[in-house]
Amino acid sequence: MQGQSKDPEIHWPTYIEDFARWALGEALWFESNPDENGVGGDEWEAVEYLTVADIADDRARERWMQMCREFVELHKEHLVRIPAESAGALFWQSKRGRWGFPGRSFRVDQRFPKKVRRDLHKSAGRWPVGYLWIRDEKIHFDL
Repeated sequence: MQGQSKDPEIHWPTYIEDFARWALGEALWFESNPDENGVGGDEWEAVEYLTVADIADDRARERWMQMCREFVELHKEHLVRIPAESAGALFWQSKRGRWGFPGRSFRVDQRFPKKVRRDLHKSAGRWPVGYLWIRDEKIHFDL
């Protein structure tokens, strides 16, 4: 029908890859402790080059991708309207719950109706947060 807007065509496998990459970027920015002496506060530039491929353990890498894939699959009808990089970052902060930056979570994203924001935020929190650290230029998770 003419005049009706249609959701953009999305290649979901690519969206999921991008979502996982951006969620990891947010996790690295927020969680990592790249200093070998255990001192936090290193700048983002110290870790921004790391990717999903740099997750040291194959099982942890697969768990990370599974978590991202499941979340996207559950919420495609809402995520179709926002870029994967935004969704990935919002996912991580929502996953962190009250320990994240509340202003950077699904809960406050005005692109969604209030009920959808609550549902996305709550859904993101159902996966364990675990710990993330960097050693020998590899990402380690305790998920």
